[in-house]
Amino acid sequence: MAKAQPGENCFYQGRMMKQEELANLLNSLSTQIESRLSQFNLKSKYTHEDIKSDVFLLVQRLIASGRLELHLDVDGELLLVRIKGDLREPIINPRAWLRTVAFNYIRGLHREHKRFLDITSEKWESSLSIGQSNVVPFPRHTHPMQYIENLELREKIKQLPDEDSEILELFYFKKLSYAEISSHLECKGYPRYTEGNIRQKKFRALKKLRQLYL
Repeated sequence: MAKAQPGENCFYQGRMMKQEELANLLNSLSTQIESRLSQFNLKSKYTHEDIKSDVFLLVQRLIASGRLELHLDVDGELLLVRIKGDLREPIINPRAWLRTVAFNYIRGLHREHKRFLDITSEKWESSLSIGQSNVVPFPRHTHPMQYIENLELREKIKQLPDEDSEILELFYFKKLSYAEISSHLECKGYPRYTEGNIRQKKFRALKKLRQLYL
């Protein structure tokens, strides 16, 4: 096996340090994220760990698409640079920026759940009676994390253990609820899991997915 060159070691160590610092900044927002989830009545559906994991993945997508760069200053503090064409705009306060991203994400979750609750039974019946029985215009489990649906993340999800990969696939791409995921897994021979079990397993799978970026 070829040995990694010194420059390569420095590159990967630097990348790991940046990702760890990003995770630390998100962890420092846990209390504020919990408060915002309570404000929008979402604590029964999401935890601060769910939100932090999703925002972490969003940042990875922005980096992969060339719209964001992460750097460390001489003191080891994280610096974020927003890329707009030929313009490079430093984000003065990365923690405040991440907080804004997290809060906007929670607000988006609230809008999606509210839209779901506003759908009347008449709308459901009319939607399902137009001859498209396999197409539901208002998904039962709507998740605004559309940015996770890209090839890079999907490939990394496939690198996870089978059960973890299955849960993330069903949650993010098939839009299944925790109860539906539990039933699906049971049909495939997995033990009978409660919705709480699935939530925890999804959280642990996201932590493993995060490690693939470190």
